[in-house]
Amino acid sequence: MIRAAATLLAALACQSGTAPPTKAPATSPTPAFSTLSGRPPEYPAKRTEPRIWEARFEASIWAPRDRNNPQEPIQAKDLTIWMPLILQSTWSQVDVQSLRPEVWVHDTRQTMGPDSTKMRQGLSQGMSAIGFPFANLSTQSLKWAVTIRAQCWNAVVDESAAARITWPTDWPAEAQESLGAAPGFEVGHPDFKAFVDRVSGGKLRSVTPWIAAKELVRATVNAYRAYDDDGIRIENGFPRGIVFNGARATLAAGSGTSHDCVAACVTVLRTAGIPARAVLGMAEVDSSSSGTSRTRLVSWAEFWLPQAGWIPFSPDLLRSQARGGLNVERPWKYFGSWDGLNECIPLCYGWELPVAGHRSMPFPAGFVWNSSMTPDQYARINDRIALQILGRGRAKE
Repeated sequence: MIRAAATLLAALACQSGTAPPTKAPATSPTPAFSTLSGRPPEYPAKRTEPRIWEARFEASIWAPRDRNNPQEPIQAKDLTIWMPLILQSTWSQVDVQSLRPEVWVHDTRQTMGPDSTKMRQGLSQGMSAIGFPFANLSTQSLKWAVTIRAQCWNAVVDESAAARITWPTDWPAEAQESLGAAPGFEVGHPDFKAFVDRVSGGKLRSVTPWIAAKELVRATVNAYRAYDDDGIRIENGFPRGIVFNGARATLAAGSGTSHDCVAACVTVLRTAGIPARAVLGMAEVDSSSSGTSRTRLVSWAEFWLPQAGWIPFSPDLLRSQARGGLNVERPWKYFGSWDGLNECIPLCYGWELPVAGHRSMPFPAGFVWNSSMTPDQYARINDRIALQILGRGRAKE
């Protein structure tokens, strides 16, 4: 069960050596769905084979400086940098006692006490966020990181039962947020309405939501002819995040990244009236050229199925099957049933952290800030991200 914000901050205090909090009474209320990212699945879906990972997401900014081009230091007042957290979802759960925030100013590690971080819950899609506040900042470099221990599950779906579930009269409150438009998710645009009508023949609800979702996802995945399955943005020699161009432009061009394809699938499903969302996470990915693995950002998607809850699927992994044809009447690997989902650690939903009054940094907007720093000042700053898998998916004891 997710702890309340105060309990979480107290847990962070324990990490810095202060006394543990008093245990909450057994009658503490259960958080509303608005504070969660998804309840455990119900039949015809179930989760299996839990694996426990320890992972670290790090970001840094710095002002480059050399003899010929001196650079002013990074200066900001009342700066707060936020990083997203999916504390609990249908297919994952973070141990809040494991959260370890860290900050380096001028390459010097700062002690993180109970008052050194902030916490927000109940953000869009049920996300939470941890904040690093700075009253007055003047530094040549700033780095922050969060280490988590997360339990992730595989997904198994009884497809014959899923295909019999009918359209609901109304979608539940926990799915309503996943029907609307967002930057890069142009839900309801005439181009997407035409796409849905073309795929469904104008008879979308003549089949059940499960079959409709498969038909729409298959058509969307097949629409991408040129495809960058890595989709990582590299600038100044450093990884800065993902390459994301948006659903409409890339679907129209038939060319985009794995993240664009996820956005297009989500946008098509939402336009068809099926709640869906994008998930950005990290995973160890094998390199076909070197035979080694590396940790990188990956995207996948989920759609809401009545009774069952959030159903995961990977447009990226489905592409290899789509070339040979995908029969909607038969089970698909990586759609619903997904052996390997327990190797994907979710970080946030979509690529925009919804904290009001804050400015997003380049994708992934897994960190945002509020400060007096101008866009011109930010343009002169270098930034990068770094991902680490510290504990490699041991089975639950």
